[in-house]
Amino acid sequence: MIRRTTAAIALALTLAALGATLLTGSTSAAHRRYTVVFVASIPPSSAIGGRAAAKVLDMRFIMAPFNLSPQSVIRYYKSMIARHVDAIVSGGYDPQLKPILTRVRKAGILSISSGDDIAAKRDLWVNYSSTVAFAHALADTLASQIHGKGEYAILDERGEFPIAHFWAKTVAAYIPRAYPNMKSDGLVTETGAGDQAEVDAIKSFMSSHPNLKGLIGIAPTEAYLAAEAITQSGRIGQVFSAGNGGSDLKGTPLVGWIRSGAMEDVVVGNPIKLGYLTVWAAHYLLTGHHFRPGAYQVGGPIGLVYYYAKHQELRLGQPLIITKRNVDQYANKF
Repeated sequence: MIRRTTAAIALALTLAALGATLLTGSTSAAHRRYTVVFVASIPPSSAIGGRAAAKVLDMRFIMAPFNLSPQSVIRYYKSMIARHVDAIVSGGYDPQLKPILTRVRKAGILSISSGDDIAAKRDLWVNYSSTVAFAHALADTLASQIHGKGEYAILDERGEFPIAHFWAKTVAAYIPRAYPNMKSDGLVTETGAGDQAEVDAIKSFMSSHPNLKGLIGIAPTEAYLAAEAITQSGRIGQVFSAGNGGSDLKGTPLVGWIRSGAMEDVVVGNPIKLGYLTVWAAHYLLTGHHFRPGAYQVGGPIGLVYYYAKHQELRLGQPLIITKRNVDQYANKF
């Protein structure tokens, strides 16, 4: 779990100050004070933005304890339903959540997914960026490192994570069109354990493909494995990687790998901004508004966002690429 540092608290206060002019759904005496809850795999850094928006909008903000067991998560949902909170925000994919999320909606509580979509019915999906744009960004990031030519492999996520499989398929289809001089050495799917044995398996794959120039880690575990395998094998500067680093930099080895050149990090978006936008969107819906296809100008740190009715999806913006050149700009932010 990532502790909130003094810098993080200061950033939260800054975001709150910046958010003083939200477009629509601002507080008025006619509206009661709403309660929004973040639960189930919401990144801790998203709570910074969520709290800042809640302060501006005079909402009660609750963040569930991080890393709850699956059974504890379900109990927490039930307790929030019993409290009749106004909105529950969930993050990440977990098929076990389908029944409880159905109960959330039946109880008349606004159900929102934030970040990686949950495969269940919900009222709104607040997404970092287009899933297609993110997949393309993974491919483009590797291509820029190997100058659009050479052999590469995709490290796919093994578990039940449908959006990762979509990314892998999209990357595999996009590269031949965009970079005809890049040659695939295949799709690598290992145990999914994320342990040293899996790192060793990737090192073995690299040894058996001496002309390999790059690896693409589709999900965070695979991104970590690629960077660690390149580092342990002494191949930094010979084999490059582009990976999905997840939502947090602090408290992870990512910054070190980026600085060393073992990987370039493709982040779906700024989690602090996503938390802010999610709470803003919850308030917007709770105060009787409805999203329609098109652009929305949100105040504070957000700016212009877009709503897509097909997936009930509100998008924050474009993927963020973190490299040696800009890593210091983000290293202590989230």
